[in-house]
Amino acid sequence: MAASVPFYEASLRALRFVEARSPTRRRFGADADALWRNFQGHLTTADRIDLLLRDADAEYPGAFGARVTFALRGLSEDDAFGPRWERLAASDAEALWRKVTTEPPPADVPSTLTACAAAWGLSLRPMDVPGITPTARLLVAGPSAIVSVAAAFSLGRDLAWSDQVTVVATPTAHRHLAALAAALLKATKPWRLLLPDALPRTDSFDRRVVSPDADGADATAVQSASA
Repeated sequence: MAASVPFYEASLRALRFVEARSPTRRRFGADADALWRNFQGHLTTADRIDLLLRDADAEYPGAFGARVTFALRGLSEDDAFGPRWERLAASDAEALWRKVTTEPPPADVPSTLTACAAAWGLSLRPMDVPGITPTARLLVAGPSAIVSVAAAFSLGRDLAWSDQVTVVATPTAHRHLAALAAALLKATKPWRLLLPDALPRTDSFDRRVVSPDADGADATAVQSASA
Protein backbone atom coordinates (compact mmCIF):
# COMPACT_ATOMS: atom_id res chain seq x y z
CA MET A 1 0.00 0.00 0.00
CA ALA A 2 1.32 3.46 -0.89
CA ALA A 3 2.62 5.70 1.87
CA SER A 4 0.49 8.62 2.97
CA VAL A 5 2.20 11.92 3.78
CA PRO A 6 -0.79 13.16 5.87
CA PHE A 7 -0.69 9.93 7.87
CA TYR A 8 2.99 10.37 8.61
CA GLU A 9 2.73 14.05 9.44
CA ALA A 10 -0.19 13.55 11.82
CA SER A 11 1.53 10.59 13.45
CA LEU A 12 4.76 12.49 13.99
CA ARG A 13 2.96 15.51 15.43
CA ALA A 14 1.13 13.26 17.88
CA LEU A 15 4.36 11.50 18.79
CA ARG A 16 6.05 14.85 19.40
CA PHE A 17 3.41 15.61 22.01
CA VAL A 18 3.75 12.16 23.59
CA GLU A 19 7.52 12.55 23.76
CA ALA A 20 7.33 16.05 25.24
CA ARG A 21 4.91 14.79 27.88
CA SER A 22 7.10 11.84 28.89
CA PRO A 23 10.60 12.30 27.40
CA THR A 24 12.56 9.20 26.43
CA ARG A 25 15.41 11.14 24.76
CA ARG A 26 15.50 8.48 22.03
CA ARG A 27 12.87 9.85 19.66
CA PHE A 28 13.56 13.54 19.10
CA GLY A 29 16.30 15.99 20.02
CA ALA A 30 20.09 16.00 20.20
CA ASP A 31 20.42 12.72 22.10
CA ALA A 32 18.10 10.95 19.68
CA ASP A 33 19.99 12.39 16.71
CA ALA A 34 23.31 11.15 18.12
CA LEU A 35 21.84 7.72 18.76
CA TRP A 36 20.52 7.59 15.19
CA ARG A 37 23.89 8.56 13.69
CA ASN A 38 25.57 5.71 15.58
CA PHE A 39 22.89 3.23 14.51
CA GLN A 40 21.98 4.52 11.05
CA GLY A 41 24.36 2.74 8.71
CA HIS A 42 22.63 2.57 5.31
CA LEU A 43 19.21 3.48 6.72
CA THR A 44 17.38 6.63 5.68
CA THR A 45 15.16 9.19 7.37
CA ALA A 46 12.18 7.25 6.01
CA ASP A 47 13.45 4.19 7.90
CA ARG A 48 13.93 6.29 11.03
CA ILE A 49 10.34 7.53 10.91
CA ASP A 50 8.96 4.03 10.40
CA LEU A 51 11.03 2.67 13.29
CA LEU A 52 9.76 5.44 15.54
CA LEU A 53 6.15 4.76 14.64
CA ARG A 54 6.54 1.00 15.07
CA ASP A 55 8.02 1.59 18.52
CA ALA A 56 5.21 3.97 19.45
CA ASP A 57 2.60 1.55 18.11
CA ALA A 58 3.96 -1.13 20.43
CA GLU A 59 3.61 1.24 23.38
CA TYR A 60 0.12 2.38 22.34
CA PRO A 61 -1.24 -0.62 20.41
CA GLY A 62 -2.93 0.29 17.16
CA ALA A 63 -2.48 4.04 17.53
CA PHE A 64 0.59 4.81 15.42
CA GLY A 65 0.58 2.06 12.81
CA ALA A 66 -1.30 1.80 9.54
CA ARG A 67 -3.19 -1.42 10.38
CA VAL A 68 -6.03 0.21 12.33
CA THR A 69 -6.11 3.57 10.57
CA PHE A 70 -6.35 2.07 7.08
CA ALA A 71 -8.42 -0.94 8.25
CA LEU A 72 -5.84 -3.30 6.76
CA ARG A 73 -7.04 -6.88 6.83
CA GLY A 74 -5.09 -10.05 7.47
CA LEU A 75 -2.50 -8.51 9.80
CA SER A 76 -1.75 -9.60 13.34
CA GLU A 77 -2.36 -7.12 16.13
CA ASP A 78 1.38 -6.61 16.66
CA ASP A 79 2.02 -5.80 12.97
CA ALA A 80 1.86 -2.04 12.61
CA PHE A 81 2.18 -1.80 8.81
CA GLY A 82 2.17 -5.16 7.08
CA PRO A 83 4.42 -6.41 4.27
CA ARG A 84 2.84 -4.34 1.48
CA TRP A 85 3.24 -0.95 3.15
CA GLU A 86 5.49 1.50 1.30
CA ARG A 87 7.64 3.90 3.28
CA LEU A 88 7.80 7.56 2.45
CA ALA A 89 9.90 8.61 -0.51
CA ALA A 90 13.32 9.85 0.62
CA SER A 91 12.64 13.48 -0.32
CA ASP A 92 9.23 13.46 1.38
CA ALA A 93 10.72 11.93 4.54
CA GLU A 94 13.51 14.51 4.77
CA ALA A 95 11.14 17.43 4.22
CA LEU A 96 8.59 16.13 6.70
CA TRP A 97 11.20 15.42 9.38
CA ARG A 98 12.57 18.97 9.11
CA LYS A 99 9.07 20.44 9.13
CA VAL A 100 7.89 18.61 12.24
CA THR A 101 11.06 18.62 14.32
CA THR A 102 11.90 22.31 13.85
CA GLU A 103 8.52 23.38 15.21
CA PRO A 104 7.71 23.24 18.94
CA PRO A 105 5.56 20.28 19.95
CA PRO A 106 1.86 20.96 20.55
CA ALA A 107 1.00 22.07 24.06
CA ASP A 108 -1.98 19.85 24.87
CA VAL A 109 -4.31 17.16 23.55
CA PRO A 110 -6.75 19.51 21.73
CA SER A 111 -4.00 21.44 19.95
CA THR A 112 -2.24 18.22 19.01
CA LEU A 113 -5.35 16.72 17.46
CA THR A 114 -6.12 20.01 15.70
CA ALA A 115 -2.65 19.88 14.13
CA CYS A 116 -3.20 16.23 13.18
CA ALA A 117 -6.53 17.10 11.57
CA ALA A 118 -4.87 19.93 9.64
CA ALA A 119 -2.31 17.47 8.28
CA TRP A 120 -5.25 15.61 6.75
CA GLY A 121 -6.78 18.83 5.43
CA LEU A 122 -9.64 18.76 7.95
CA SER A 123 -11.09 21.91 9.49
CA LEU A 124 -12.65 21.11 12.85
CA ARG A 125 -15.77 22.64 14.37
CA PRO A 126 -15.48 22.70 18.18
CA MET A 127 -18.37 21.11 20.04
CA ASP A 128 -19.36 21.43 23.66
CA VAL A 129 -19.36 18.01 25.34
CA PRO A 130 -20.12 18.72 29.01
CA GLY A 131 -20.93 16.45 31.88
CA ILE A 132 -19.05 13.27 30.98
CA THR A 133 -18.98 11.00 34.02
CA PRO A 134 -16.71 7.99 34.64
CA THR A 135 -19.62 5.60 34.02
CA ALA A 136 -20.94 7.18 30.80
CA ARG A 137 -20.56 5.18 27.60
CA LEU A 138 -20.23 7.33 24.47
CA LEU A 139 -20.75 6.50 20.81
CA VAL A 140 -18.94 9.00 18.61
CA ALA A 141 -18.75 9.82 14.89
CA GLY A 142 -17.11 12.65 12.97
CA PRO A 143 -13.67 14.26 13.33
CA SER A 144 -14.96 17.30 15.20
CA ALA A 145 -16.82 15.03 17.61
CA ILE A 146 -13.76 12.81 18.10
CA VAL A 147 -11.52 15.76 18.91
CA SER A 148 -14.09 17.48 21.14
CA VAL A 149 -14.71 14.32 23.15
CA ALA A 150 -10.97 13.70 23.44
CA ALA A 151 -10.49 17.27 24.65
CA ALA A 152 -13.12 16.72 27.33
CA PHE A 153 -11.47 13.47 28.41
CA SER A 154 -8.08 15.18 28.64
CA LEU A 155 -9.50 17.60 31.21
CA GLY A 156 -11.72 15.17 33.12
CA ARG A 157 -10.83 13.11 36.15
CA ASP A 158 -11.25 9.34 36.33
CA LEU A 159 -12.29 9.12 32.67
CA ALA A 160 -11.04 6.22 30.54
CA TRP A 161 -11.17 6.39 26.74
CA SER A 162 -10.72 2.63 26.39
CA ASP A 163 -13.61 1.80 28.70
CA GLN A 164 -16.06 4.54 27.78
CA VAL A 165 -15.72 5.52 24.12
CA THR A 166 -16.62 3.71 20.91
CA VAL A 167 -15.83 5.55 17.69
CA VAL A 168 -17.52 4.69 14.40
CA ALA A 169 -15.40 5.88 11.49
CA THR A 170 -15.03 4.93 7.85
CA PRO A 171 -12.79 7.65 6.29
CA THR A 172 -9.10 7.09 6.88
CA ALA A 173 -8.53 10.57 8.32
CA HIS A 174 -11.34 10.13 10.84
CA ARG A 175 -9.99 6.75 11.91
CA HIS A 176 -6.53 8.18 12.33
CA LEU A 177 -7.74 10.96 14.62
CA ALA A 178 -9.52 8.41 16.80
CA ALA A 179 -6.43 6.19 16.95
CA LEU A 180 -4.16 9.08 17.86
CA ALA A 181 -6.65 10.33 20.44
CA ALA A 182 -6.34 6.99 22.20
CA ALA A 183 -2.57 7.39 22.46
CA LEU A 184 -2.76 11.02 23.56
CA LEU A 185 -5.14 9.96 26.34
CA LYS A 186 -2.70 7.22 27.42
CA ALA A 187 -4.95 4.35 26.37
CA THR A 188 -2.59 1.38 26.49
CA LYS A 189 -5.32 -1.26 26.57
CA PRO A 190 -7.80 -2.11 23.77
CA TRP A 191 -10.12 0.69 22.61
CA ARG A 192 -12.94 0.56 20.12
CA LEU A 193 -12.79 1.98 16.61
CA LEU A 194 -15.37 0.34 14.35
CA LEU A 195 -16.69 0.49 10.83
CA PRO A 196 -20.46 1.14 10.82
CA ASP A 197 -21.40 -2.42 9.86
CA ALA A 198 -19.36 -3.78 12.79
CA LEU A 199 -21.25 -1.89 15.47
CA PRO A 200 -22.87 -4.53 17.72
CA ARG A 201 -26.66 -4.29 17.77
CA THR A 202 -26.78 -5.41 21.38
CA ASP A 203 -24.58 -2.64 22.80
CA SER A 204 -26.20 0.32 24.47
CA PHE A 205 -24.78 3.80 25.00
CA ASP A 206 -25.55 6.69 27.31
CA ARG A 207 -24.68 9.39 24.80
CA ARG A 208 -24.27 9.76 21.09
CA VAL A 209 -21.94 12.49 19.86
CA VAL A 210 -22.11 13.12 16.12
CA SER A 211 -20.57 16.13 14.42
CA PRO A 212 -21.80 17.65 11.12
CA ASP A 213 -18.57 16.55 9.42
CA ALA A 214 -19.22 12.86 10.12
CA ASP A 215 -19.40 10.44 7.20
CA GLY A 216 -23.03 9.76 6.31
CA ALA A 217 -22.90 6.02 6.95
CA ASP A 218 -21.10 6.58 10.25
CA ALA A 219 -23.67 9.14 11.42
CA THR A 220 -26.55 6.85 10.49
CA ALA A 221 -25.03 3.92 12.39
CA VAL A 222 -24.55 6.04 15.51
CA GLN A 223 -28.03 7.54 15.39
CA SER A 224 -29.54 4.07 14.89
CA ALA A 225 -27.68 2.49 17.79
CA SER A 226 -29.61 1.40 20.85
CA ALA A 227 -29.81 3.73 23.81
